[in-house]
Amino acid sequence: MNGQWNFMRLLRGGIALWAFWEVYHTGEWILLIPGVLFGIQAVLNVGCCGSAGCYAPPNRHATQQTDTEPVVYEEVR
Repeated sequence: MNGQWNFMRLLRGGIALWAFWEVYHTGEWILLIPGVLFGIQAVLNVGCCGSAGCYAPPNRHATQQTDTEPVVYEEVR
């Protein structure tokens, strides 16, 4: 686990603290959901905003069809 707190990690922690404060201050319990979500992301340093967080490998089997068949359309009445 990386111990460095970068901008995104601090932002998630700030959003979590804001959500927890709003739950305490206003009693809107629904804000516990984003508070817990952002809090876990900040503490564990996980999320989709990091380098290659949502990386999808390129398709290695790119097929190129050179022999295409003509499409036959049928009218439906």
